Amino acid sequence: MISLGKKLDALSKQYYNNKKKKPLLDELFKMVLVENSKIKKVAPAVKKKEKIKKLKVVKEVEKKVEVIRTRKMKEKEEAKKLPPPKPKVTLKIGDSVRMLEGIAIGTIDKIEKKKAFVNYGTFKTNVNLIELEKV
Repeated sequence: MISLGKKLDALSKQYYNNKKKKPLLDELFKMVLVENSKIKKVAPAVKKKEKIKKLKVVKEVEKKVEVIRTRKMKEKEEAKKLPPPKPKVTLKIGDSVRMLEGIAIGTIDKIEKKKAFVNYGTFKTNVNLIELEKV
């Protein structure tokens, strides 16, 4: 590729100096012929075999994709069959609540923005409202 670039550069300089199109086009055509002669021509039989191989691979991939699609469709249907999650209850001051990952039950003393101050008897904590569940 670098040699092609050098040849093209030499041709452009030559054209810049003498402004003749015919020699430029002749040399360019020769370069194209030389490069095309370097390309190996594939026999039609070999080309046909390669095409058949590609078609087989495409068919195999389509089969695998179809299996995956059916599995995903089944998963979606199963997800639709599951009962919807419990609706969130609005929490108020004085409600008995429990943290989702905990077992201790406490009462809400006050609510500020999205935080609740929960009293667990001997200690109080500041908890996000999303992490609480009504008991």
